[in-house]
Amino acid sequence: MDFRALVLILFLSLPTIGAIPKCCVKTPIVPINILMMVNKYDVQSSYGICDIDAVKLHVNGKRYCAHPKVIKILELLEEKRRQRRQARASWTGI
Repeated sequence: MDFRALVLILFLSLPTIGAIPKCCVKTPIVPINILMMVNKYDVQSSYGICDIDAVKLHVNGKRYCAHPKVIKILELLEEKRRQRRQARASWTGI
């Protein structure tokens, strides 16, 4: 096979090669101060490529793994933030 043809085939097949997923391998206890700073979270399922159910927490560019039960705590923290924002907005008249 011609070398140029081989390079062309390899170049065309690169976009189809998937990236290696970053799976959580354990779910340690995450301190509450980290939970309070979570920007977003993703749910990892054991039905896909990863081996365990987990929650990936994104905090200021870092990624932490946690047990799926943490979602309830995150929802409560978000509700508290929302209530504080509403109270502040109604107090200032905005």
